[in-house]
Amino acid sequence: MAIKIQTKKAGIPVYIGDLEFTFDFSDEAILKLRDEALKVQQAFHSISPEEDDEKALKQGKDALKQGFDFLLGEGAFEKIYELSPSVMICFQYFVQLVEGLEEELQNMGYVPTQQELAKKYLAGKK
Repeated sequence: MAIKIQTKKAGIPVYIGDLEFTFDFSDEAILKLRDEALKVQQAFHSISPEEDDEKALKQGKDALKQGFDFLLGEGAFEKIYELSPSVMICFQYFVQLVEGLEEELQNMGYVPTQQELAKKYLAGKK
């Protein structure tokens, strides 16, 4: 007698326009999701309005490239930027992507909700 267990792939399909990607939700990727999103957000907020436009644009592109390529695989940013050649539009896509992934992972039980985190924090205060 044998026991056969079907394996599962750890991936969430992501569609941006006609492009199709997969977010690998391995344990490492889940742990780094918020950190990567925060890095991109901080990089955007660190761009000074006094900087010349080319430098600010390069900083924005670099931040988004790091974030998209981490979440969706190497080369993802170039494909997305080719689809919508605007750093601001790509940043909006990135925000939607992170929010969607957080929600999907919460629904799957992999990431605690804000309420669960708050309860845990308050329980530790007592």
